Amino acid sequence: MNPTRPRTTAMQQGAITLLVAIALVMLAALASFYSSRSVLMDQLAGQNHARAAQARLLADAALASAQADMASRRAPFDPLLAQRVPCPAGVKGPQWQCAALTVPTHPAFPQAQASVTAVRDLVMAPHVLTLHAQGSLTRQNSRGLVRESLFLPVLPPAPGNAPQAALVLNGCVSEAAGASLRVCPLSRTGVACSGTASAPVVQTHFVVDSNRNGSISSAEKTACMALSSTSLPGGGTKSGPNSAVPRSPCNKAAWRSVFGDITAEQLQAWSTAQERNGLHALSTPPRTIYWIDSPVDWSQNAGTPDTPALLVFSDKACALRCPRIAPGVHIHGSVVLDSGCDDEKMRGWQGGWIEGQLVVESGLPEWRTGTLWARPYGRNAYILDWPDGIDASRVQRVNGSWSEGAR
Repeated sequence: MNPTRPRTTAMQQGAITLLVAIALVMLAALASFYSSRSVLMDQLAGQNHARAAQARLLADAALASAQADMASRRAPFDPLLAQRVPCPAGVKGPQWQCAALTVPTHPAFPQAQASVTAVRDLVMAPHVLTLHAQGSLTRQNSRGLVRESLFLPVLPPAPGNAPQAALVLNGCVSEAAGASLRVCPLSRTGVACSGTASAPVVQTHFVVDSNRNGSISSAEKTACMALSSTSLPGGGTKSGPNSAVPRSPCNKAAWRSVFGDITAEQLQAWSTAQERNGLHALSTPPRTIYWIDSPVDWSQNAGTPDTPALLVFSDKACALRCPRIAPGVHIHGSVVLDSGCDDEKMRGWQGGWIEGQLVVESGLPEWRTGTLWARPYGRNAYILDWPDGIDASRVQRVNGSWSEGAR
């Protein structure tokens, strides 16, 4: 019989009990630790969510402030967009104008920071301004990003019933001796100078009422639009008014028929914005709007079938004589000469090669050279997408354009 064995067994059992107790205490401590950690993480997540919500609300407030500021102003909007800044991620190229808008401090977040970057496409959609608003809380890693687009009244819709003639005049046209001209109307086949014409080749808004009887006869129209069959290889009709209308003071009939309510100031502002942003004839995409005040003859190609151009030679350019287009120069799009109903400013004009439409605010006496092919894309440079129901005379939000977060 061994008297120490019960004592040893009792000690072993006590040790085991102690270890179990320690293990249970440790498990309880770990459980308490992880439970506390979970509560802490939930608290942190809740705080982060609250800070993120505050940052987003700050961005929304900045967006609303910028929208209200835009809505309270009238065109031109270029002074508001003068402060150029880097464009948001994913917006690259000279067609994009990016500018910082002034945002006041939010009274509920005096230590917070908010900014708004205005972005617009100066080629395809100069009338749509997308506002990228950002809000961040000082000393906190929380940032809110929201964006929404606005329609701007920078250009009204072009008239849907604008003349589609290759040549639109506010006077009469005649050929110089030995002239080299080709004028072709729109064709149903889409091929220049062939097939059946789908629009007049020449349309004028002023015919001389030679017998002063108040009406314009077919003979008077024929005498006014005196282009030979050799100069009209694609055929086409010549259209003019049926009743006599005054032309002095200059009624801008050719301009209004093509542009409607689009003003010279609006086109000039658009042209200036494209030029300042670095767009030119060889950029990608190329420049599409040219407002020209210089009297120097034009000597560079402009436009493509995919991105046609609009060239407007202003009344300043035509002060003495409207600029000519050099031989071999190719224009895809529309060319407008504001000759102010003064036929002498266009006498002996030379026109290069225009695929689109030529608009002259006078007659074209003794036209010397030029190739003019009417093209269906000729007016696309200045025709903007205005959805039905949009009032093009005021700032409006674009329905469905609001979004949150970076993209």
